[in-house]
Amino acid sequence: MSAAGLSKTALTTVVAAICLLIAVPLSYLVIRVFEADDAGHLFWRARTVRLALHTVALAGVVTSVSLVLGVGLAVAAVRLVGGRPLMVGLLAAPLAVPSYVAGFAWTRLFPGFEGFWAAVLVLGAACYPLVLLPVAASLSASGRAWEDAARSLGRGPWNVFATVTLRRVRPAAAGGALLVALYALGDFGGPASVRFDSFTVGIYNAYHGSFDRTLPAVYSVALIAAALVLAGAERRLRRHDVAPITATERAPVRRHRLPVRAAAWTAMTGVLVVGIVIPVAALIGEIGRSRRLAARSVRQIVEWLWPDVTATVGYALVGAAAVTLPAIASALFTARPRRRGAGTAEAISYLGYALPGVTVGLAFVFVGIRLGRDFYLTPGLLIACYAVLFLPLAVGPIRAGFDATSGGVNEVSRTLGAGPWETLLRVRLPLVAPGIAAGALLAGLTIAKELPATLLLRPIGTQTLATHMWSLSNDLATGEAAVLGLVLIAVTALPTAMLSAFLFAKGGTR
Repeated sequence: MSAAGLSKTALTTVVAAICLLIAVPLSYLVIRVFEADDAGHLFWRARTVRLALHTVALAGVVTSVSLVLGVGLAVAAVRLVGGRPLMVGLLAAPLAVPSYVAGFAWTRLFPGFEGFWAAVLVLGAACYPLVLLPVAASLSASGRAWEDAARSLGRGPWNVFATVTLRRVRPAAAGGALLVALYALGDFGGPASVRFDSFTVGIYNAYHGSFDRTLPAVYSVALIAAALVLAGAERRLRRHDVAPITATERAPVRRHRLPVRAAAWTAMTGVLVVGIVIPVAALIGEIGRSRRLAARSVRQIVEWLWPDVTATVGYALVGAAAVTLPAIASALFTARPRRRGAGTAEAISYLGYALPGVTVGLAFVFVGIRLGRDFYLTPGLLIACYAVLFLPLAVGPIRAGFDATSGGVNEVSRTLGAGPWETLLRVRLPLVAPGIAAGALLAGLTIAKELPATLLLRPIGTQTLATHMWSLSNDLATGEAAVLGLVLIAVTALPTAMLSAFLFAKGGTR
C-alpha cells in the first residue's frame, strides 16, 4: 500500500474509533427506549410536547440573538475600531461565565428574575462568543480585497456589508450558530437557575424523581433528532459556500466617521456590562453580605479554595488535550475535499454535544460499572466523557482552518517531495495552528465550567469549582457559592481574553 493510501486508512480508522466512543451514550439511550413498552406514549404525551416547544423556542431565540451579537460585534471589533486583538479578547470573556453562575448572580441581584426571557438573557450572554470568535478570525484572516473592490465600484457601506462581508463570514457564522443551538438544547444549569422548564431540566428531574430511566431516555432521543437536523442543515449551508480568502498581510484599520465608531464602542460596552460587569457585581455584593466569610481570614479562604482550583485547571488542561487530538483527525476527515462517510462522521461527532451532560454522564456510569471498579469513578472515565461531550467545540474552528488552507500549498509541498504525513506536519498543521488553539481554548474553558457530568463521574473526594458551587448554592450558602463563582470566572476569563488577543494579533499575518 502506498504512503497516501496508508495515511487515508489510518485516518479512517481513527475517525471510526472516535465515532464508536461517541456511540456509547447513544446506544445506551436507544436500548433504554426500545426496552420500554410505553415509549410511544411518552413521546407524544402533553408534557413532552410542552418541553419540546419550550426547548425549541429557547434554542431558536438564543441562536438568533447570538448570531446578531456575534457577527455585529466581530465586525465592530475587527473593522470599525482600533485595538482589534484587545477588543476581541474582551468580547470573548463572557464565554468564561457559566450559565448557572450568571443565572445565580442575576437571581440574587433581581429577585423574581426567572422564566423564558431570563433564560434567553443568561444563555445569549454566554453563547454569543461562540459566533464572535470564528467570525472575527475569518474577518481578520480574509483581508479587505473584496470589500475594497466593491467600494471602488460605487457600492455603499451597508450594501458591501450585506453582499460581501456577510457572504465571506457565513461559513464561520453557521458553524458558530450550530454550536450555540446545540448548547441551548443541552444546557441544564442556565435554565434550571432561572426556573425555566426545558428538556434538560425535565431529564434531571426525571432521573432524580424515580428509578425508571425510560422517560429521560425518551427526552434525550428527541434531542438527538434535533441535533441531527441542525448538523445536516449547517452542512448543506456550508456546502454551497466558497472557501474564505486568506490574507497575505494585515489589512490596516480604516478610520470611520465618529458616529460609527461611537455606536460600535457603545454596543461593545453594553454587551460587556450585561455579560461580565453585572454578574461580577452581583457576586461581589453577595460576598460582602456573607457573615460566614467575614469570620475567615484571606489565608483561610485561599486554603479552602486551592484544591478546587487545582482540580478545575487540571481537568481542563488534560480534557482539552484529550478533545483536541481526536478533533484534528475528525476535522481532517470532514474538511474539503469531502470524503466518503464524512457526512455521517460529522453528524455523529455532534451528538454528544447535543445531549445533556447529565445523560451522557449517566451513560458513562452505566459503561464504567460494566468495565469494572478499576475504571469506574476514575479521572480516565471523566476525561472520556468530556471527549464525547465537547468534541464539536474543537472540530469547528480546526475544520474551518483546513477548509481555508489553499489546495495549491499542499500540491507545492507534494511536488517538492514531501509525503502526506510530512505535508500535514510541516505545512497544513502550522497553517491551522490558530484554529487548533481556538478549539483547545473553547474545549478547555467549557470543561472547566461543566457541571452535571462532573457531578456524576468525578472521583470520590474530588471537587471542582463548578460542582462545589452548585452544592453550596443548593445548601443556601450563597456567600461561599458566590466566591467560587467569582473565582471560576477569574480562572477562565483571563486566559480567554489573553489567548483571543494573541490569536487575532497573529491572525492577519498567516
